[in-house]
Amino acid sequence: MVSKSGDELKIIYEDDDIVVMQAPDDKGLENLVLNIIRRKGRPVTWRELRRELSGLAGEDRLRKVLISLIDRDVVIEMIDGTYGLKGMESTYVPLRIKKRVRPLVPSKFRARWGPLISSKGSIAAAIQALKAAREGKKQEVGLT
Repeated sequence: MVSKSGDELKIIYEDDDIVVMQAPDDKGLENLVLNIIRRKGRPVTWRELRRELSGLAGEDRLRKVLISLIDRDVVIEMIDGTYGLKGMESTYVPLRIKKRVRPLVPSKFRARWGPLISSKGSIAAAIQALKAAREGKKQEVGLT
């Protein structure tokens, strides 16, 4: 049986009505998170990850895995609170999210986005400036 994200999960029990699969370990969960981001081709929100992994991992376990991936610089927490693969931050156009929660790894977030936030005065202003700059580049590329 294959999960929604395409990874094999061990089937413990199966009959006509029900399939019971073994939940992935932390390494397997890391792979699931990375595959979700790769499959979408863009940074994903917390809500999207929770929806994709519902029934496989709780919020605390998902948060632990994300923190580990961010600490190892495999995943980057974007300025708008989405999670993407390393390198996606250079072309990503931030989303406008109603509620911005605090970063999972504040030291990494400050190191990556702190100077921009300081120069603009707030996270919201930094998101708007980054969005305008990235959309302007896309428009320039479309015109040439």
